Amino acid sequence: MSGKYNVKTLRPCVGGGFVIEAHFEKRFSMEALCRLLEGIAQCSEKLGVARFSHEGCMFTLYRSGRIDVRRAESGDEAIRLIDDIKPIVEAAFVEQPLL
Repeated sequence: MSGKYNVKTLRPCVGGGFVIEAHFEKRFSMEALCRLLEGIAQCSEKLGVARFSHEGCMFTLYRSGRIDVRRAESGDEAIRLIDDIKPIVEAAFVEQPLL
């Protein structure tokens, strides 16, 4: 599976559904992302990871722009949910190329 966000179904999730891996085209400023998600997410600038729940799925966002969606029923659902959260997190994107 690929296409929008380079979505891949990794494996079944213990809590039901699947673990889906996807990628934004840009990386995050963790300082900005943690500020945007304050009070919503567990966030570590040092580790480069933010974790929060949305519509029954657990999202993990990484500094590199990678997204893991747990408990998604399909890649299509994961894309829809990522589309939901993108307007919230895109202010934390940085223009630096991925290394």
